[in-house]
Amino acid sequence: MEGRPRTVLVVTGSDDEHAVAVALALAERGMEPVRVDLARLPVHGLQLEQGGARAASVTLGNGAGRIDPATCAGAWWRRPGWPAASLALAADRRRLSGGEWMAALRGLAHVVPGRWVNDPRREDVSALKVVQLEAARQVGLDVPRTLVTNDLRAARNFMASCRDGAVLKCLSTVPDRDGTRAVSPRSPWLRSRLALGPAVLQERLHGLDLRVTVVGRRLFAAVADARAGDSPTDVREGWWNAAAAGGPYTVPGDLARRLLALTRRLGLLYAAIDLRRRGRGDGPWQFLEVNPAGQWLHVEATTGHPITAALARLLAGPRAAGRVKDRAWTLAEPLSPSSRTRP
Repeated sequence: MEGRPRTVLVVTGSDDEHAVAVALALAERGMEPVRVDLARLPVHGLQLEQGGARAASVTLGNGAGRIDPATCAGAWWRRPGWPAASLALAADRRRLSGGEWMAALRGLAHVVPGRWVNDPRREDVSALKVVQLEAARQVGLDVPRTLVTNDLRAARNFMASCRDGAVLKCLSTVPDRDGTRAVSPRSPWLRSRLALGPAVLQERLHGLDLRVTVVGRRLFAAVADARAGDSPTDVREGWWNAAAAGGPYTVPGDLARRLLALTRRLGLLYAAIDLRRRGRGDGPWQFLEVNPAGQWLHVEATTGHPITAALARLLAGPRAAGRVKDRAWTLAEPLSPSSRTRP
């Protein structure tokens, strides 16, 4: 084990309870988790050296010093924040500041060496819903009828053709207080919503939900029933409801192969995949979406699946022995149930 890198870089904010869980599991495996919050880089520092015969050299700062991702056993692109320009700056300088940081960090994702979970470039593309849906179709998964549009007439015609109704989702990952919601041609808010930009309209499925967490080539699956929870259209809103939360599920072989083919096609080592069953019985599972940085503690709590340990093992690489003192990770205060983020 001498000479083997023991550090694991974790790119996330300070209030990420999932990252804290993995940090503890990494320490148990003899690894040293080091968190870097990209939103704090204006304070802690970024350095990228290029040119000459040497490959690009990168250092990222945190409250304890600086770290080079190339020296780490692995790096976890968990939930990166983005630096915000100071409100004390004039408007034109704020735009320049924001643009400079965005360009630096987006460029960084293309040149930083190391083993990433997930590769920032692939994750950025795989988070696009239109990319996910087409990739799912190409690997043979069943995909519900879907329309992406800002055209009110087209939206109404599509919804009228959906026998069991339709739902509306955001196309982007920008937080929306309404989440996934039922929609009809007569919904009074539809016009104003489409005026904001295109949305995802999808035929509504009435059946059980399946969350499959993929860690490397391992699948951890759980079923839940949104119809018994707080939000019949979005199981993520009511997973903690005892009536909605289900138990572990064994993914059939053919479906498992297709889900792994999907993550390979998207270039993801970690993913949380949502599916919903069509019909009340044993109808086929329909693909809904992939979240490359999806939550899993709610699944682990209701099923006992060792997802945290599997993720720590993936990040650590070959098995590490012994324990090390955790010097650079600052544990966040435990989050109350009311502050849990949506899965």
